[in-house]
Amino acid sequence: MFTKILVAVDGSENNRIAVRNAIDIAKAMDAELTAVFVVPGTELKPNAFGGDTSAEQRLDIAQKATDEAFALVETECAKEGVELKTLVIAGNPVTELVKITEDYDLVVCGSLGRTGVKKVLLGSVSSELAKSSKCPVLISK
Repeated sequence: MFTKILVAVDGSENNRIAVRNAIDIAKAMDAELTAVFVVPGTELKPNAFGGDTSAEQRLDIAQKATDEAFALVETECAKEGVELKTLVIAGNPVTELVKITEDYDLVVCGSLGRTGVKKVLLGSVSSELAKSSKCPVLISK
């Protein structure tokens, strides 16, 4: 029985199925659902005019990405009557997700993320998460 479910969100089209699966499982099991978005800790490149992106611009970009990542899961949870918690973490997606998996019974993620880079079987984050997670991982295609 799953009582605490974590769904990794990134706002990509590939992530829609993972979100739907997580909501369906949470609803069926009356489980607590938490959506997590990891803001990569990488620095933004200088802009086209040669200047660095300002701290304010970086915050705006991170906030927009966060809002996009949570939009679908928030809308769908409201429709289904599933209570949702949200969590934003900064850093390397694999490292940060693995750290928090010990607090959950199940992690749901998409097979490919925002990058759209197709691997032979799985995206790098989902593949590494499946190998290193402290709880079961459902990888949605």
